[in-house]
Amino acid sequence: MQISQLEPQDTSIVLKLFGALFYYQPKDYPAANLDTLLSNTDTPIEALNDMLRSFQNESEEALQMEHDRMFAGIGEMPAPPWGSAYLDKEAVLFGESTIEYRYFLQRCGFALESDQREPEDQIGLMLMVLGMLIETDQQKLAAEMLREHLMTWFGFFNKRFKKAVTLTPYSKLSNLTEELLQSLSEQYQVVVPVKRDYSDAPV
Repeated sequence: MQISQLEPQDTSIVLKLFGALFYYQPKDYPAANLDTLLSNTDTPIEALNDMLRSFQNESEEALQMEHDRMFAGIGEMPAPPWGSAYLDKEAVLFGESTIEYRYFLQRCGFALESDQREPEDQIGLMLMVLGMLIETDQQKLAAEMLREHLMTWFGFFNKRFKKAVTLTPYSKLSNLTEELLQSLSEQYQVVVPVKRDYSDAPV
């Protein structure tokens, strides 16, 4: 079975899992219940099982170091995980694209809460929101999110992420996320407007 063949409820679970793995620090996996989810390696999708096993088999220290390097802003970030870093002319956080996405979240009835004052357009947070939209059968909003707010920059981010990431678990997460988002875009017949990449990150 391919990840593109998932039923909507299973798709929502996988999206929220992928989002959580992009968002949460590995040291916080137990508090976020990710340890339990990562132990479920008997899904019908072997590529997903393989990714889950790779997270299980990697040391927490190695995962934490990689997460810090890629997401925590410790040193130069090779693949900034926020949409506005790519979509806004000044490549700033909390830019115009973030504000537009915030209005979209308000229309959806969502108020995101995190421990840090972080832009809502963080890749992990956005995947979790998309999962919630699909879970509640809000297909039009899910399609709008893909078209206007996520797929407009995911390719820019993922290209850099794939090049910079050094640990197999995160590499597999990147590949499966790309496959799932492409499948959803086709399913919803999403035509993504062409955007310019304003990020100064090296390609």
